[in-house]
Amino acid sequence: MKKNLLLLMLLWLSLGTHAITVTDTVFNRKEHEEFAFGADISFVPQMESWGTKWLDKNGQQKDILQILKEQGINSIRLRVWTVPNGASSKQEVVNMCKRAKAKGMSVMIDFHYSDTWADPGSQTIPSAWTDHSVEALSQHVYDHTYDVLSAIKNAGVTPKWVQVGNETKRGMLYPVGQTNKGGSVAFAKFVKAGYDAVKAVDESMQVIVHLPDGHDNSLYRSIFDGLKKNGAKWDIIGLSAYPRWSHLDGPTMITKVMANINDLKQRYGTPCMVVETGHYPSKAVEGNQYMVGVMDKMIKNGDLGCFYWEPESMGGYDMGAWDEATKKPTVMMDAFLGVKHTEVSWMMKAKMKSPTAELMVPAGDLLLETRVQHVRKGRLKSAEFYLDKKKVGTFTVKDLASVGTVEVFPWTVTNAPIGVHTASAKITDNVKNTQTTDTVTFFVGESALMDSGQITDAGQRGGTARWNIKFPTPGKYRLAFKYSSPALRGVEVRLNGDSITKIYFYKDSNVFRTFDIEANQMDNQELLLTAASSTGLPDISSLRIFPLEGQPLPVQSEMTGISSAASHANDDEAVSVFSLSGVLLYQTTLSQLGISLGGKPSAVVVLPNSVGDTPYIVRKQRLK
Repeated sequence: MKKNLLLLMLLWLSLGTHAITVTDTVFNRKEHEEFAFGADISFVPQMESWGTKWLDKNGQQKDILQILKEQGINSIRLRVWTVPNGASSKQEVVNMCKRAKAKGMSVMIDFHYSDTWADPGSQTIPSAWTDHSVEALSQHVYDHTYDVLSAIKNAGVTPKWVQVGNETKRGMLYPVGQTNKGGSVAFAKFVKAGYDAVKAVDESMQVIVHLPDGHDNSLYRSIFDGLKKNGAKWDIIGLSAYPRWSHLDGPTMITKVMANINDLKQRYGTPCMVVETGHYPSKAVEGNQYMVGVMDKMIKNGDLGCFYWEPESMGGYDMGAWDEATKKPTVMMDAFLGVKHTEVSWMMKAKMKSPTAELMVPAGDLLLETRVQHVRKGRLKSAEFYLDKKKVGTFTVKDLASVGTVEVFPWTVTNAPIGVHTASAKITDNVKNTQTTDTVTFFVGESALMDSGQITDAGQRGGTARWNIKFPTPGKYRLAFKYSSPALRGVEVRLNGDSITKIYFYKDSNVFRTFDIEANQMDNQELLLTAASSTGLPDISSLRIFPLEGQPLPVQSEMTGISSAASHANDDEAVSVFSLSGVLLYQTTLSQLGISLGGKPSAVVVLPNSVGDTPYIVRKQRLK
């Protein structure tokens, strides 16, 4: 059996709860038209007289029978009381039968043999039949059954099924036909009278004897053993199967009902059907799972059908299958389409397995892998891989049946360029649900990481970041800065004082910006970034340098003392003092350092250690 997944809803609530409803197609509804997907809609005429309107799942107002048909219902159940007119009277039922036939639906008639409700707690004899003998009551059952069914047939409708009594747990027409008060023989006579009347109108109509508590095998054995012993006849055993009234959870209820059905079929040689069931609309997903579970089991078991009791009801009855607020069917009704809904905290998880974040991988072919987890087996279909936001390939599963709930999808990129890259993947299951992985940043090829970049006066025009680098050999290099910037910011790049390019750092956080340079000199050089406007520099956390021509890695240099600002013979001229690695120590004056440059432009070179706040001065050097 094929199952499909559909991601119906991703809803972030105000508290941050992530609610996902996953949908499975449990059975193909179109392949099981012989199964009675039914609904008792006896309340409809009354509800329509009150002005009730129903909407379909798309919010369109329609005839309720049309909506039910679109939801998979192919059979209608209608109760009949012995009242001459009004609710559940003969004429009302005739009218509803004609409406059902016009929609192509089969009809089940449910005789209550009372002026009002008949159920395990109440099987009241109609007022016109009071104090009559067993024989007279049997005749009344026959006559009433024959009369109503003849009227329906004369209106052009032949019911497919007829219930002789409703939920006759202890018989009917109390106390005369009450089995726990000596009425077992009378009950059997009433059932036989109804059976004979049905067959007299039309032999094709199937007679149902209906009991509640479909999970209770001992009850069914007791009642049907008594009916069989006392000469009653029936074609089908009908069950009520409400988890609510049975005080069982859905899965347990299904297990017990199916066990009971199988025992009854074997014991009495007659088929079974669930003629009443229902669930809470406030627990619609749970109800959907129960309903689709019951019908799936019954279809596979060769059983006849399943009827929801008053799904269209809103307001007073708290076990309908319509949302009173929206006037639309709840997901419980999707069960009749073979559709099951499940709420999960997640449906599909995907994460890049390799490369991992900021991993260094060798130059050449690059293996991308993503690890995917799904709540269903056999659903994961493909993974689209992206390198630097561009699609580089798609890995497609050839045999879905071989795919578990956890898989690793691979893709190889040939000759990935040296430098900084991002990788991600988009996973698709077999009904086009998607999940995107995290995006990882990694490095292809060897690189040198320079951590000594310093930003000075970053908020002002002319703010700088600088690195002292020793290039073992000249050649082309790829540079990558990791940065964060609140806005677009332009930067001028200088190498040994020469302007080589201008680059822009876009508004972003913890990302890389790359560009290429050509170092024409060996050994010590200074790389300088200067803000091109008053917006200043972005926050720069690191510099990576990738050799592009196979040359040795550059290293951080201790070559520069960084020139002071002194160019006059004023001992109080302000100077900036830097360490050998180019780190700004502080700003001071020549007189505080205790040195004189003699009016010549010079540099002050210091060691990074100091005594107190005064660094050791290594030498004074004239600037060339």
